[in-house]
Amino acid sequence: MTLTVITPPAEAALSLSVAKDYLRIGHDGEDALVAALIPAAEVRLETAGGLALVTRTLKRSWTCWPAGVRRGGLCLLPAPGSALVAVEIVDAEGTAETVTTRFVLEGGRLMLKPFVPLPGIPLGGRVEVTFVAGYGAAADVPEDLVHALKRLVLVAYQRGEGADLPEDVAAILNTRTEVRL
Repeated sequence: MTLTVITPPAEAALSLSVAKDYLRIGHDGEDALVAALIPAAEVRLETAGGLALVTRTLKRSWTCWPAGVRRGGLCLLPAPGSALVAVEIVDAEGTAETVTTRFVLEGGRLMLKPFVPLPGIPLGGRVEVTFVAGYGAAADVPEDLVHALKRLVLVAYQRGEGADLPEDVAAILNTRTEVRL
């Protein structure tokens, strides 16, 4: 399974000015440091939570179909998946067959449409799913995740990155964890 960024986010989820306000920095002397901490904190939060904060287009590929695609659907990570761009079967020579019409994206889950057979993947081939993930622009990122991002910047600013997520950040991510019964 591989993940490729097709279109990166257009902006950071947290601006330098908002981060400086949270850190209570009233001068420009720390701008370079804070500006470097923001993307590092964003990557850490997104990785820990399996999230994409700001919208981007991604391509995920597998050499065999993941188990969930037939049953309750496959959660496309990073979440939230908001649009399905393409589903393609690529053979060993690199020739692609588009099979997007057989699938639907519902609630961030890639699902096979009812009564439609799952397309086969040829030997040495793969399936590639291109999708849009994220909450939208930076202004659309939920406030709890923005707060978690600010906390990660603060922790990194105060003492560098720790091995564990701060408890309050982990609690925020836990509220967003999908539970399947």
